[in-house]
Amino acid sequence: MERDIVDDLHAPQLAALEQRLGQALRAGDHAAVTALVSPALFVMDGNGGRVLDLPWLGDWLDGRLQVLDLQWGTVETLLCGRLALLSSDISVSVRRQGFEYPLTLRLLRVWTCSSGADGAQLLSMAVLAA
Repeated sequence: MERDIVDDLHAPQLAALEQRLGQALRAGDHAAVTALVSPALFVMDGNGGRVLDLPWLGDWLDGRLQVLDLQWGTVETLLCGRLALLSSDISVSVRRQGFEYPLTLRLLRVWTCSSGADGAQLLSMAVLAA
């Protein structure tokens, strides 16, 4: 059942959404990730350019990439009514083609209010050097 779009985003709601997103990525739960990510998702590179193809997401969806662990560092949050900007270092460990890769990076996320069951969706990400 869809709910009305909320007026504002709040830090506890965002923390819960990000926790659910991390759990869904680790569990390989495509339906949960699809519900949490906006169909209009766009990703920016470290230079501010738009990334049109997300090979890691396609690999994850196809089962060629597995998220083994995902840890959010301290999150800085800027609430802007129906938008929220979150920035933090993340540590992620992935398995691809039988090899494990630990990564540490700075991730900027933009969440926006939505009419979905969760009340918000991830709209944009920018990956920066940690």
